[in-house]
Amino acid sequence: MVRGCEHEATSFPLAVLPAPLSSCPPRTNPSRRRRRLPRLVCRCIRLICLIPNTNLACLPVINYAESISSSCSAQLASRVGSHREGKKHSTIQLASCFLLVVRTDLAIMARVQLWVAAACAVVLALAAPSLAGDPDMLQDICVADLASPIKLNGFPCKANVTADDFFFAGLKKPGNTNNPAGSMVTAANVQSFPGVNTLGVSMARIDYAPGGQNPPHTHPRATEIIFVLEGVLEVGFITTANKLFTKTVTMGEVFVFPRGLVHFQQNRGHGPAAVIAAFNSQLQGTQAIAATLFAAAPPVPSDVLAKAFRVDTAQVDAIKAKFK
Repeated sequence: MVRGCEHEATSFPLAVLPAPLSSCPPRTNPSRRRRRLPRLVCRCIRLICLIPNTNLACLPVINYAESISSSCSAQLASRVGSHREGKKHSTIQLASCFLLVVRTDLAIMARVQLWVAAACAVVLALAAPSLAGDPDMLQDICVADLASPIKLNGFPCKANVTADDFFFAGLKKPGNTNNPAGSMVTAANVQSFPGVNTLGVSMARIDYAPGGQNPPHTHPRATEIIFVLEGVLEVGFITTANKLFTKTVTMGEVFVFPRGLVHFQQNRGHGPAAVIAAFNSQLQGTQAIAATLFAAAPPVPSDVLAKAFRVDTAQVDAIKAKFK
């Protein structure tokens, strides 16, 4: 076996190693660098064998054991002869076997790296569901200090906490629907209900006048589920493939809107309607599509919207005027 590899004899059957590798070529005249090269290459092979956990490198071949072993054996069988051509030939053959050892080891390392990358991908995929809502809380309670100047991804905890911090009475009364949309959203999120800070939940009450609607909008940070208190509503959402899912719901029924998808509710009854909405975020965020595009500050350029909606700029300006 190769010198320097004895400590790995229990891991691999070193009997498959070519016999000539059991020792290095004899020393030659030190004055002739060309004659010392075969021994130098052999020493390099022995150094590779000494690297921990790289016993595969001690084999001149791992995937082509039979063919390469016999080839290396034949190449290294002839010791440095008495003539120059013999020395050159031995040097070239020994160097080729050394390169094969290195190439084989690099291929194994690349394969290990591939498996590590695949394992990381699996771990991230398994962890993805835990990132669907707000981060997990790290303490029992953390009532939001809305007056704190500290800005972070959430709100800092206030020092003096009472039971009133965990109570909110804003959903028991209908909201004022006297507005162009004919609806009113009363939110019970962290901004109006500090006790839900870090808890990953919030609620809202939505009231609709006859013919009123909650215009198409999205919640970028939460899924929404509604429970109908009264009335008849047409509700729906649109997927990223532009497929519409819509349903008519009445008192006592439930409908869910997936996170981030455009959705709406329209009162189809002859009287008022109301729902209670719940979110898996303390602050779900809301973007109403029409208001986002036509009431942004500073405004979205009219020519951009005209091209997007395939209308002229005069029509865009007329729509913008309705949101002022």
